[in-house]
Amino acid sequence: MAADVSLPANFHTVLGHWQLHRYPLRNHDPLQAWDSADVLLHQHMADLNCHFPVLVNDQFGALAVACQQPQIAAMSDSYISVCSWQHNLQINQLATQIIPLTGLTAVPAGIDQVLMKLPKSSSLLSYQLQQLAASIEQPVALLAAAKSKLFTPAIRALFEHYCDQVEVSLIEKKARVLSAQLRPLAAAGAAALNYWQDPDYPLQLGHYPGVFSRNQLDLGARLFLQHLPAAGADQVIDLGCGNGVLGLRYAQISPASTILWVDESYLAIASCQHNIERNLGGADSRYQTAVDDCLSQQATASADLILCNPPFHQEHAITTHIAQQMFRDSKRVLRHGGELRVVANRHLAYHQPLERLFGAVTVVASNPKFVLLSVRR
Repeated sequence: MAADVSLPANFHTVLGHWQLHRYPLRNHDPLQAWDSADVLLHQHMADLNCHFPVLVNDQFGALAVACQQPQIAAMSDSYISVCSWQHNLQINQLATQIIPLTGLTAVPAGIDQVLMKLPKSSSLLSYQLQQLAASIEQPVALLAAAKSKLFTPAIRALFEHYCDQVEVSLIEKKARVLSAQLRPLAAAGAAALNYWQDPDYPLQLGHYPGVFSRNQLDLGARLFLQHLPAAGADQVIDLGCGNGVLGLRYAQISPASTILWVDESYLAIASCQHNIERNLGGADSRYQTAVDDCLSQQATASADLILCNPPFHQEHAITTHIAQQMFRDSKRVLRHGGELRVVANRHLAYHQPLERLFGAVTVVASNPKFVLLSVRR
């Protein structure tokens, strides 16, 4: 879907002027692709003299477009962010080459500056700092920007664990910048998988840092698991799979089904792959995973059942447009008679967009906080 470029997308700072769009692209987007923390970080970037920076959690490319170096590294857990960097560099006719780092790929040698936006997850932040510190041989300057309220004492203590000379700026337009010297680590070690098992289901689940519901089964997924569709669907997709719990449990009750787990988070898909091997008996051609922007890479009329526990956040922004894209993509990907089953917080009122797309909506189950909905193609 092409973005309406007539909408305000002019990003102007002390470093320059660019067009900048959020991703996934949508017409009449009410949200802009940068915030005051990006603007404040640009002010600090104006005084830098670096040759090989690494950008961390640059959600839509506000930092990438301002880098003058021919090559930069960029660390993000988000496939959507990678698409956004490519889009915004292209529309601004910038030839900067980006080395993408997913959190599971090695950080290249020689980085001399870290420019960071704080992620929503503190466990992901800790892991990213650890990975960066293990890749350097001498201290490297670090700048991290975010809304002021996100610089909690715990976050500052986390930076002090990995950095020296930690200082936080005064508030400017509700944002701050933290400056520090990142210390080298002898070795990063393996990414810590956090394990837990719910007493109600025969699943042991491992999570990489930052993956949703890292310590316990979330309440929406619990309602969903209590009311899974009947066994027997041929081609199944767990959309926005996170740790993969919905598809894993369906695979247990419907062992003949072919299942695809899809998420835009690289670490979620890595967690899911691990959980498939651990819970479903190792490699099996019926079980596949994919990093994707909703279902953009999936074939039309290719699925009989889609299970979906959609997000309503895009990092720190509250938004329902990703869920609505999931619904549109599901309509295209479902075969005639196929089912989309969705769990969501009641206040999001997802029955309305689902009814517009599919017609009749069935309430499968509900509780005071969540509702489980079903529609058919």
